[in-house]
Amino acid sequence: MANVLRIGLVTVVLALALAACLGQTSPLSEQQVRDAVWEALEPNTSSHNRANWEVAEVRQVVGREVAEQFEGKPAPGCPGPTPPTNGAISPSSAYWYVHLKRRPATPLPQKGTISPTAPPAVPEPFMYQALFLLNVTDGQVVARKLYCVIY
Repeated sequence: MANVLRIGLVTVVLALALAACLGQTSPLSEQQVRDAVWEALEPNTSSHNRANWEVAEVRQVVGREVAEQFEGKPAPGCPGPTPPTNGAISPSSAYWYVHLKRRPATPLPQKGTISPTAPPAVPEPFMYQALFLLNVTDGQVVARKLYCVIY
């Protein structure tokens, strides 16, 4: 009986070691993807406040479906550090695609009128949306596109 348990234990340990060597990992959850995107976006925001952003879309895609959206030079006028250069997007690889939008300015009041001298609060005045493409298993940002207000 003890030999059977040892053999079983050795088999499990070898299977786990083999999986680690092969780099097999489970895909990221949607919440992990949202967290990774915020971590990448936060340095380029003016407010540095996650509550000022809403996730418009999160989905898994194949590179050829979205590659065009990440082409071109980064938008000028974005706050914060210059983002890293986008990596190569493989047409047949799977990615997490995330589209974020800033929350709108303070909504119109339910009653009364808006004062012409009191402008609405804009939670994120310089950037209005961002697109991210992440590696489906490790959450590394492969590409990003920031859309900023140009003055």
